[in-house]
Amino acid sequence: MIAGLVSYTRFCLGLIAALAALLALPAVAQAAPEPRLALVIVNGAYQSFDRLGSTYADGDKIAAALNATGFVDASGNGAVQVRRDLGRAEMMAAIADFREKLAAAGPNAFGTLYFSGHGAALGSYGDVMLLPVDAGRDVTAETATLTRAALTRGLLGSGARTMLIVLDMCRNVLAAPPPAMADTIAAATGVDASSVGELAGSKGLRRMVRAPAASIRPDQGYLVAFSTSADQYAFDDGIFSKVLAEEIRRPQQNIADALKRVSDRVALRSGKNFQKPTFDYGLQGAAPCFISCDRAASDRFYDCANCPWMRAVPPGPAYFGSPISEPGRGNDEPVQAEGRIAKGFAIGVYEVTVAEWSACVRDNACAKLGNWAKENPNPLIPATDISYEDAQAFVAWISVQSGRAYRLPTEAEWEYANRAGAQTAFPWGDEITTSQANYDHTARYRGSEAAPYRGYPEAVNGYPPNAFGLYQMQGNVWEWTADCVDAGCRTRVVRGGSFESAPGELRSANRFTLATSKRRQDAGLRVVRDLEEDEIAGTL
Repeated sequence: MIAGLVSYTRFCLGLIAALAALLALPAVAQAAPEPRLALVIVNGAYQSFDRLGSTYADGDKIAAALNATGFVDASGNGAVQVRRDLGRAEMMAAIADFREKLAAAGPNAFGTLYFSGHGAALGSYGDVMLLPVDAGRDVTAETATLTRAALTRGLLGSGARTMLIVLDMCRNVLAAPPPAMADTIAAATGVDASSVGELAGSKGLRRMVRAPAASIRPDQGYLVAFSTSADQYAFDDGIFSKVLAEEIRRPQQNIADALKRVSDRVALRSGKNFQKPTFDYGLQGAAPCFISCDRAASDRFYDCANCPWMRAVPPGPAYFGSPISEPGRGNDEPVQAEGRIAKGFAIGVYEVTVAEWSACVRDNACAKLGNWAKENPNPLIPATDISYEDAQAFVAWISVQSGRAYRLPTEAEWEYANRAGAQTAFPWGDEITTSQANYDHTARYRGSEAAPYRGYPEAVNGYPPNAFGLYQMQGNVWEWTADCVDAGCRTRVVRGGSFESAPGELRSANRFTLATSKRRQDAGLRVVRDLEEDEIAGTL
């Protein structure tokens, strides 16, 4: 009897241990149905360029993070290995083998190539090349096979569904390639040979062109991440790879989320060795996740590393203004009537953040303003203390960064996006509670509950989104619109209320005006841009 009890006890303990082991397994097994392969190359012992010291540690951090999230080595099995100090022949062989293993992994494969070392911008046609340790300073037809465009196109040619390429390198401009290389360049970049010269000046940041002959499936996508932009240096002791390794391990974000968060965190770092990550975003459909996905993050996108997250809203019937009987209704609010938004547009999922604003400040394109970062260093705190003129400087900057025409929303666009089809005082109904928005919680609306006063802006994703998936259009900070109320347009309309507002000011129809030069600690912005033809199809 005692022996049987001991055996049973051992069985139970063994079962408990087995269950504990299962529970301790990382979420990767469930979150990563696609085969994952990674190639990590770090070069430091250069013959014709300065030697690099920190690149080896960077590669180790990235490899460890990829191993923790379900990747196997580019050889097809085993833990991700760091390949160090490769010459040209060795790099070519490693990349060719990587492509073969991706092809064998099937059409759902997710491949990651991380390179740390020296790079060079080929200024004559706007691409950038990875430098092996035996690279010289002259451009030849052979070196063109290690360009960003050639690598991206070649690795996608394996049939892998998603390619993430991370280039943690500086870019010197080398001599122009000879005219005889035009065909090689055209094949690598996907443009006609006669148009190669038109690619000048982008220093490796021009978006890849999808050539019809490239045999790339419509569902295939890529994300190329540069540790810094063309006008900045990549430092041997930079923080990009350290932050990236941390974000790879963070759950509830896809690869686009992870890289965007890397960019925001790097932009907020102080110190002389400033880096500004830059991306070429070519992802198609739902992007894979390193650990696990945030379902609320689907169908959103960004156009540059420090551009805000955007979401396309479809055209449709719209309600503007407020019913005469709505409590708190202002005299300047039109009587509610039905209209229509005839054309979809893209609008910021969130208010512009301090991280995004800081990147603009670092580029000397935006003014350094008072914000709440010292009280709360979260990169998702909204940028504040912003005038209409400041807001215009920001949209001009991201228009240059992205190559897309950003602007402030019109009042009609703002109210349409805010209501998301609702006719009620707020997008969620005619009542308000302190769990729905950040406002002066000591004040009441129609007998609503009250709570202690907070008195500060909260993270832009701090409250539930509306039916369009847009966050904090009610409260947090007032948002500038493009509309003015006087003949000289010296006064503009802000919408949405703020953390200092009484709840009635958060009503969808409420309007407030400010002088264009006026800065307030509770005023920020949200951006919009028109959709291009290939984007409009998805909103109809």
